[in-house]
Amino acid sequence: MNEPTPTTANVTTTDVLIIGAGPTGLTLACELARRGVSFLLLERSTTPSTASRAKTIQPRTMEVADDLGVAGRILTEGRVNVPTRRYDHDQVISEAVEVAIGAHTTDAPYPPVWLSQPRFEQILRARLTELGGTIHWGSEVTDLQQDDDGVTATIETTAAGPDAGGHTVHARYAVGADGGRSTVRALADIELHGTSLTDQRWHLGDVRVTGLSRHCQHLWTSKEDGLLSLFPLPGTDLWQFQASIPTDLAQPEEPSLELFRCIFAERAGIPGVVIKDVAWLSLYRINVLLADHYRNRRILLAGDAAHIHSPAGGQGMNTGIQDAYNLGWKLAALLGGADPALLDTYEHERRTVARNVLDDSTTRLRNLMRATAENHGPSVQQGLTDDRTTGLGIVYADSPLTHGPGAGVRAPDAPCRNAATGHPTRLFDLLRGPQWTLLSFGNTTVQQTPHGPRTYRVTTDPTATGPDTVIDTDDLAHHAYQVTGDELVLIRPDGYIAARRPAHDLPAVLALAATNGL
Repeated sequence: MNEPTPTTANVTTTDVLIIGAGPTGLTLACELARRGVSFLLLERSTTPSTASRAKTIQPRTMEVADDLGVAGRILTEGRVNVPTRRYDHDQVISEAVEVAIGAHTTDAPYPPVWLSQPRFEQILRARLTELGGTIHWGSEVTDLQQDDDGVTATIETTAAGPDAGGHTVHARYAVGADGGRSTVRALADIELHGTSLTDQRWHLGDVRVTGLSRHCQHLWTSKEDGLLSLFPLPGTDLWQFQASIPTDLAQPEEPSLELFRCIFAERAGIPGVVIKDVAWLSLYRINVLLADHYRNRRILLAGDAAHIHSPAGGQGMNTGIQDAYNLGWKLAALLGGADPALLDTYEHERRTVARNVLDDSTTRLRNLMRATAENHGPSVQQGLTDDRTTGLGIVYADSPLTHGPGAGVRAPDAPCRNAATGHPTRLFDLLRGPQWTLLSFGNTTVQQTPHGPRTYRVTTDPTATGPDTVIDTDDLAHHAYQVTGDELVLIRPDGYIAARRPAHDLPAVLALAATNGL
């Protein structure tokens, strides 16, 4: 169902062409696959990346992972609450969980999880395979042309197989999820604007180390040298190496195993600790850039192709994943006949989020390096993450899809009980899936309709019955949604509240869903 259709030996047609099979592209592919939308997922590299460019999966992204069916795998492979051991050269100063873990309550059940990007991508690839999707490796877009009916892409494939060589793809839409140096962005004539933080340069790498405990992050800070971190990457034998480059160093050395060993010896010098080898290394210059548009007609951007920013706060990969989660259901609805204006809400909602992330992550990085330079000890990391970085507070207040007071915010979770079976259930269990959902709080039972939202009654009445009824035994659902009477809450497929209305406004609520892509 999800596979593109070959039309001739060198021409393929599909609904959506996705360029880039990193976390953003994989999330979008999973979203489209579970909705039965045909797509072609291309990746320029011939093999998956092994570089741990990101390692934090924030609580809101964990909720996306829950909906996609992979949250359990992430929790199994990842780690929560990794302590930080701080040093003065080879002397331990302190050890504690210094980074704020954000919300982790009955209405927000997931904490941040530490897991390297390659492992996370592996989980998403496995899920995509389960959904019937595939990745076309070694395939690069060299040209994009579009008209009123779709996009024509010229593809060069280096990987062996039936697609080897040049061929053409006709797609109704194309999405560039191909990173900061996006070819799609250039071909779509979309520009990036922003600045380069010339005083913020880092040596990064994945290394193997002997002689250090893997239960914690190891951190060194000093006025003279800046910051050095070794972080154990869960599920691997690797450590992420991060070393800030002093601002007075005009031309930093190219990264190498020898350089990393030298940096460690100068800043840490712990006897018996050896950096054995390097699996990946990079000289990283921080840029703060935002695309002036996320869309040129039938070509769209997501993830780093649309926004590049400081890694402070661990929001980069997460913002891209949530781009894809926002875009996926809208593309599917549009391809199913929804109003074309629905797709305009993607840039309207997500570019504002990216702008805020750029500003916030830049401020956090500046504060981090200032605290390091002033040698403020444990406070160095405490400002890196907080409730804002979790993603739980993202609001689409002025979106065309937001109707009335209390809408535009994330739909919270809560534990309940299934009235029919008596078994425990959660509101997230009801929301999981590609559908719109309508929660009817109070005494009003809404009949399911073939083409309407999936509807559930949420009641505090312990004697209530019915297959689509859940009992809010501890009043936690009513508290999370701040409901005091009979009320209808319409929830979008990406878990945001579209509208809240009194129970007697049911026809208006159903009409809103129908006009917004149901």
